[in-house]
Amino acid sequence: MHEHQVIILGAGASGICMGIRLLQAGIDDFLILEQSPAPGGTWHDNAYPGACCDIASHLYSFSFEPRADWSRVYAPQPEIRSYLQHCVDKYGLSAHIQYNRRVQRAAFDEAAGRWIVGLADGEELACRCLVSAVGQLNQPRIPAFAGAETFAGASFHAARWDHSFSLEGKRVAVVGNAASAIQFIPRVAAEASRVYVYQRSANYIVPREDRAYSAAERERFQRSPRRLKLSRLYWFLRQELFLFGAMFDGSLRQQLVRRAARLHLEAQVRDPALRRALTPDYPLGCKRILVSDDYYPSLNRDNVELVTSAILGMNTDGLLTEDGVSRPVDVVIYGTGFHATDILSTLDVRGRGQRLLADVWADGAWAHRGVGVPGFPNLFMLYGPNTNLGHNSIIYMIESQAAYILQCIDKLLVHNLRTLEPNADKAAQQDAALQDALARTVWGGQCGSWYKTASGRITNNWPYSALRYRWRMRRPEFSEYDMEA
Repeated sequence: MHEHQVIILGAGASGICMGIRLLQAGIDDFLILEQSPAPGGTWHDNAYPGACCDIASHLYSFSFEPRADWSRVYAPQPEIRSYLQHCVDKYGLSAHIQYNRRVQRAAFDEAAGRWIVGLADGEELACRCLVSAVGQLNQPRIPAFAGAETFAGASFHAARWDHSFSLEGKRVAVVGNAASAIQFIPRVAAEASRVYVYQRSANYIVPREDRAYSAAERERFQRSPRRLKLSRLYWFLRQELFLFGAMFDGSLRQQLVRRAARLHLEAQVRDPALRRALTPDYPLGCKRILVSDDYYPSLNRDNVELVTSAILGMNTDGLLTEDGVSRPVDVVIYGTGFHATDILSTLDVRGRGQRLLADVWADGAWAHRGVGVPGFPNLFMLYGPNTNLGHNSIIYMIESQAAYILQCIDKLLVHNLRTLEPNADKAAQQDAALQDALARTVWGGQCGSWYKTASGRITNNWPYSALRYRWRMRRPEFSEYDMEA
């Protein structure tokens, strides 16, 4: 059985960042296991037409590897995937990554102080430290509609886009109208003969104000690292000072963002009935605030119809709705998001006493500072529970976590510890305080979102500013940990 000091699960942005930081710290005995044939994580999987980032390019990149030649203010998916491949190549990560390796289970061997990682092909690997870089948005969610098996047409999820299927002249049903859907619907509408957009609830959408960078601008960014840093700082402060706070009901910033969303809707949709259907009936920020310049205009097209009647099921022709209408289509595209609260649910992870992580998280995922769980020694998570943001760059959060985890790994290796894990009482105290803070945000209200479980526990989001998370994660307080030599 091959053994490494560190095994990282996933070669998305989180895994790449962690790998680079390990190499920079002189720790080179590590392995990254990636189930896909290439790096990129969500930016490898989500290759649907129009896929792009909601965070400005200069901010959605590693601080230690800035890119000056982004083509647009908001980078499209191929450029982000290319950027992540560039990071792999530049920092020599390729020798540490194994692709097409699907991990099925991981169990902690208490006697040896090692994690045993089992792969789908039957191989087992061992490591002193296990780092999950699987993230939150990796399991596509497809509704279980009654009669779905009888549908005669094609169907696929946006995160598994079938590029071999031509939409030209086709009748298309799009189920969902959130972050991914509002990006691909304009492209689908320009190609298909008919598009039905099935909306369960309206979204708050603000202008993206995207544009291409001119050649002169890109040259100036390349010539002046200081200018590039100032641009990154501008976008960070814009997100922190303007959008953060919108999740507090009744706040001035919430009112300002709501007004921006209303004016955007009024400017782009002139039909009063359509505008009413696109107006949310819940507090801004309860669900993810979306950004788009071209979604609303696509709904004004003659070949696009917004359907707000609830879906009852499917038949041979397409979808059946409560209004009694069956709209025949050739393909159903699911823009229905992910099983976001089911973090690490595809893996059988067992800690002390072979206790299953899924059982510990039966009431919802949680982790000490978002990175560790009592009873699961030497296990660390990137983009784990309660580290998602509704207002700023997740790359910034990932860097904060990677720096923190690196210090924990260093503590383990330098002091030759057998185990390091969060103290159960102190972790529970911090989690209670975190949930109390989350309850005071708009996410704690009655509207549903992918941020919380069916029972109402908010498992995904961080309730404070990104800067506050960076400060909290600047160094581990090892008094919060139990250690065994």
